[in-house]
Amino acid sequence: MQKLNRFSVLIALILTTSSAYTQPESFQLLDGIMGVVGDEIILHSEMQERIVQEQMQGRKIGADETCSLFEDMLFEKLLLHHARIDSLEVTDAEVMDEVDRRLAYYINMIGSVEAFEAQYGKTVTQWKDDFGKPIKDQLLAQKMQQEVNQQVRSTPAEVIEYYEATPKDSLPLIPEEISYSELVIQPQILESQKQELKSKLDSIRDLVADGKLSMTLAATRYSEDPGSKYKGGCYTDIRRGQFVPEFEAAVFDTPIGGYSEVFETDFGFHFLKVTDRRGEQYSACHILMKPKIDINELDRNGITLDSVYTDIESGSLTFDDAVLKHSTRESSANQRGQVVNQRDGGLRFGVDELDPNIYFLLDPLDVGGVSAPIQLVDEDGNGYWTILRLDGRHEAHRANPQDDYALFQSQVENDKRLEAMNDWVSKHVSQTFVRIDPAFNTCDFKMGWYEYIWSSQKEK
Repeated sequence: MQKLNRFSVLIALILTTSSAYTQPESFQLLDGIMGVVGDEIILHSEMQERIVQEQMQGRKIGADETCSLFEDMLFEKLLLHHARIDSLEVTDAEVMDEVDRRLAYYINMIGSVEAFEAQYGKTVTQWKDDFGKPIKDQLLAQKMQQEVNQQVRSTPAEVIEYYEATPKDSLPLIPEEISYSELVIQPQILESQKQELKSKLDSIRDLVADGKLSMTLAATRYSEDPGSKYKGGCYTDIRRGQFVPEFEAAVFDTPIGGYSEVFETDFGFHFLKVTDRRGEQYSACHILMKPKIDINELDRNGITLDSVYTDIESGSLTFDDAVLKHSTRESSANQRGQVVNQRDGGLRFGVDELDPNIYFLLDPLDVGGVSAPIQLVDEDGNGYWTILRLDGRHEAHRANPQDDYALFQSQVENDKRLEAMNDWVSKHVSQTFVRIDPAFNTCDFKMGWYEYIWSSQKEK
């Protein structure tokens, strides 16, 4: 606690002493520079924003955590500075994908768009505008780090050497692993359902365009876009490139004050009104409606899969052919039904990694056996029907290169990447202007920044 209090006092001094003798007593400095790395600076406001993000994820921030976050930012700025020198780039599409991914994560974690905006004190649109640049900088820093990491490769000899140097009682115990394939039939939205929804939205558009229904009321009643539903369907001051191409094509094809025709995107069907457009920036209000799956379609899927299962059991249809003909989940259908573990890209799953529903279907099966059809629910809450085939069962064992080569290879390359990055930092810090505010003198940095910059700085 003493360390944290000292840190807080020092931060306060940084933000106030520089203006104490030149400004009136009512003056309050709103920001300050905490660090400089080459052409990049770390502002107090950036530091506070990073702390807020960590706290939103449930992390408690004390003195040690603050030092760790500050060192992360020093490292990012060093990567960013040299990424610019090396002319590395990230696209606007990459930036917007990451902005949308983080926004969706925060909204899901907090519970609603309204709660998110209350937490941040700004609208979703303002948040996107404010965080576009810092997220772009973070992606650029990551690209610089990837440039260093991609040079790291391990050889089979290094993997074997690592294994032989590890005490046998320190080798990890690999739990039982399972590999399996799936045949999934998900309810599909029929073209007739899309046309029915489009006709309904056309009618709503006509009412709004004729002045018989306000856009605000129409959005509240009908729109399924949580980000704008209770704001009249409106987004303001959007930079081109932030929304999907079909949406922005409608914006730039529609006169200011006019209404677009109904159009389709991956999110559903929309129509919009353009309220402002200046160069590559625009404001627009829209109504979004999503096609609904026929409640009877899931029952029909079950009947279909029962018939497929009967054919597989009788031998008149192989599981692989059934997947090719019927499975609707592309991620596994394109792999002949094999399910890939996203953790490492392999086909094995530890029993602790599997959804309990999946494990209980597979556990009684012999290798090559197929489960009976069952209805499950995916992570989005949508029902689907599936049958599973057990492809392999691998008993628990001590890790060894024959069965677990990727595990040892990953560890060897992680060690080599850490060594390569430390070497890179050592080399580039010595070639880069670095300034760290004395408030962080008590921090125990892992990368030894003070070894590379002026030794007198820490003594001040």
